[in-house]
Amino acid sequence: MKILTAEEIDAHRSHTLAGGIKGAVAGLLISGAIFKFAPMRYPKFNPKAMTYSVKTALFITPPTLLTAICAEEASNKFDELMYSSGPESSQAIEEYQRWKNLPLKQKFVEGLSNHKYKIITGLWAASLYGSWVMVNRDKIMTTTQKAVQARMYAQFITVALLLASMGLSMYEQSLNPNKQKSNEQRRWDRLLEEAEKEEKAEAARKTATGFASNQERVNAKIYKYD
Repeated sequence: MKILTAEEIDAHRSHTLAGGIKGAVAGLLISGAIFKFAPMRYPKFNPKAMTYSVKTALFITPPTLLTAICAEEASNKFDELMYSSGPESSQAIEEYQRWKNLPLKQKFVEGLSNHKYKIITGLWAASLYGSWVMVNRDKIMTTTQKAVQARMYAQFITVALLLASMGLSMYEQSLNPNKQKSNEQRRWDRLLEEAEKEEKAEAARKTATGFASNQERVNAKIYKYD
């Protein structure tokens, strides 16, 4: 039975909590979409006519369900990553320790940078919907004109988001100018460590059997049969 270290316990807790938060956010978005759009598609679904307890139960069901599922999935994924036979185990602990030692400001900037494309996609979809809601209030323009106008607003917001993404990358580079070199150095260190482990394992196998591989053992047989 393996005794877990404090770093492994903290890393597992962090991964599980992150998965639960992602599930909760996704569940809240689903609940909001249900209460917003379901009455439009199904007029019989009228949350205003429901009691407070029923509305609360309906609203918290998706976040609760997705929080539990995503947290469990994150926990299982971390276990697979942590206790596999490859080098991913030590990498997961090293990455967690590096993240834990970062200041709060740098954590925030790096988190935004790591998920910037997801954020841009979400904000683009939200801007497209918001633009349509705003333009749709105009009673003079046709539907085609409204769609073109909403798309122009969304494109302008998308360009602004891309420029903000570039600025964020430059700002992150200024905060940690040696990040790329540090990552490359860590990769080289891991490769050297793996090569050293393989050499030690091969030397131990040769010491125990007198041969470095099965092929050498076969070639060393005195009597051979065709």
